[in-house]
Amino acid sequence: MGALVLATVLSAGVASYGWRYRDEPSGRWFIALTVSAGCWSLFELSFLVADSPDARFLWFVLESVPAEWSVFFTLLFALEIAGYERWVSRRTAALLAVWPVLAITGVATNALGVHALLWESLSFATVGGITATEVVPGPLFWVDVAYSYVAIGAALVVLGIHCLRSRQIYRKQALVLFVAILTPAVVGSAYLLSPFMPANPIAVSFAVTSSLFAVGLSRYRILDISPIARDLVIERMADPVVVVDRKGRLADSNPAARALFDGSPSSLGSPVADVFGAETASALEAGGELRVVDDNGEARHFEVDRSAVTDGRDVVRGHLHILHDITERRVRERWFRALTENASDLIFVLDADGSVTYLSDSAAQTLGADEDPSEVRSLKRFLHPDDEDAATETFREALERPDEDATAELRFRSSTRGWRVFGVRCRNLLDDPVVGGVVVNAQDVTDRRKHEQQLETFANVVSHDLRNPLNVAAGYLELVKEADRPDPDHVERIEAAHERMGEIISDVLALARGGTVDERETVSLDAVAAEAWTNVETGTATLDTAGSASFAADRTRLLQLFENLFRNAIEHVGDGVTVTVGATRDGFFVADDGPGVPPADRPKLFESGFTTADDGTGFGLAIVRAIADAHGWSVGYEDAPGAGARFVIRGVEHAGDAAQDSTPASSDDA
Repeated sequence: MGALVLATVLSAGVASYGWRYRDEPSGRWFIALTVSAGCWSLFELSFLVADSPDARFLWFVLESVPAEWSVFFTLLFALEIAGYERWVSRRTAALLAVWPVLAITGVATNALGVHALLWESLSFATVGGITATEVVPGPLFWVDVAYSYVAIGAALVVLGIHCLRSRQIYRKQALVLFVAILTPAVVGSAYLLSPFMPANPIAVSFAVTSSLFAVGLSRYRILDISPIARDLVIERMADPVVVVDRKGRLADSNPAARALFDGSPSSLGSPVADVFGAETASALEAGGELRVVDDNGEARHFEVDRSAVTDGRDVVRGHLHILHDITERRVRERWFRALTENASDLIFVLDADGSVTYLSDSAAQTLGADEDPSEVRSLKRFLHPDDEDAATETFREALERPDEDATAELRFRSSTRGWRVFGVRCRNLLDDPVVGGVVVNAQDVTDRRKHEQQLETFANVVSHDLRNPLNVAAGYLELVKEADRPDPDHVERIEAAHERMGEIISDVLALARGGTVDERETVSLDAVAAEAWTNVETGTATLDTAGSASFAADRTRLLQLFENLFRNAIEHVGDGVTVTVGATRDGFFVADDGPGVPPADRPKLFESGFTTADDGTGFGLAIVRAIADAHGWSVGYEDAPGAGARFVIRGVEHAGDAAQDSTPASSDDA
């Protein structure tokens, strides 16, 4: 009886301890199992101490209830804790519960005399103060025994597999549960073969089972989620997992971690620094980021998620490290950084006070701060003094309206190109946890503003320069209409006005073409120059060719270039001018023997509308520059040897060996 009392008390204690895990499926089945086992022991104890046959018979019948359900709960608990919870569904539980319900109903109806399927006869005899039960089992008794041992056998099989698959503490957990469930099964088998005591030894054996459960709960924490879910969660995780005890020794690792660090199960218990290296051990201890070079020599980056592992007394026993692979994120960050650093736009990030917290490489190089961009704390020294107020106002608007972009056009000083106009867009991302600042994107719009000025020039030409000859032609046309006999001079004036408008329109169209040249053909310098000469009214002027070369160009536009240079020489020098065309090492030149261009006028030579001739349009040299730019060439002015003007086109790739310039080479060609 003492063993039954011990079994009842231990089962109650174990069940109460397991109550804290009632929210977990395995915890619920464990509580039900230990309560059933305790009730079985209690009912058997009550059976033995009963003082009448009727009372004994009642406890004998009631004992079947915990006996049947303990088998049912044992199987479900074993499936759940061994990682086969997918088999423990409501449907499965309902199917497995069919036989216990039928068996308990059969016991009740057998006791009422409805049938004799479970036992044919039942009697109690007391000999020497010991009550013995004599039972003649019926056919369903053996069916019930078979069901019970099949269920218990299945539970032992899944626990055995779980024990073989697990390692270290988890194997000990499975082994404790295996022995705890095996003990009643072995005792029951022996009792069926040869009854050896008055009490049911299975109920007595629960003292051993409950003791093992207590050891499993206290020492091996069989209901803690970490060891229960280890095989399903940690072993199968793609992320490496490392468990380190409080002495810095490797307590556990999953296959992903062992593959990453080339570790082995035999390394358990060794210092982490010896297993993974001092650098890795330090990174695990500090958390943050870890860099590992794999077998292919490629660096992989991991973010270490470090958390303490505590026992039931909240004492830290070690730390769990989950390594999240962030290699792809680092690659994207490098890609984004390379994208921003190599972008032509200037990118800044300012804090709420307007101080610079980030400066892209393009910004540092453009502004001349690439020596040490980290020392740049303010953009004021790069701003044009006249634009400081506009910049302050734009920044203030960005702070006040975080949902809208604040825009402005500001001038920044380029380290190589002087003052440049930038279209600035500010976006307030101070509340963004990743950025935490005001992002400023500045795009160079200087060339666009020049093009807009060109458009304005074209508009002025249309509205002013064309209007003048048009008015002249209209005035003389009225005189012609009013006269009986038109004055030939009036007709000539009208013709001259139309010619003037034609020249202006041609020049404007030539300038408007701009762009780049896509289709080219191989041309000969002397041949194109000779053809262009015939397209210009040269009068008594002469053309001299000093060497030739072949190169790829748009022939039509190249003709326009030469025509404008020839016309420019004739307009500014006179009909008797001698124009010389020749090849240079990287291009060609057009020179005349006139007085040259005064130094004061040279900076404006290639600007649209600038001319020193009374009848010039001011577009000739601007057209020359536009055509050169479209080819990817450059054009410049220099004094010709002796006297005169010399225009040199550079950046031309010759198709063959260029003829040597018979005139002395310019300083740019040396």
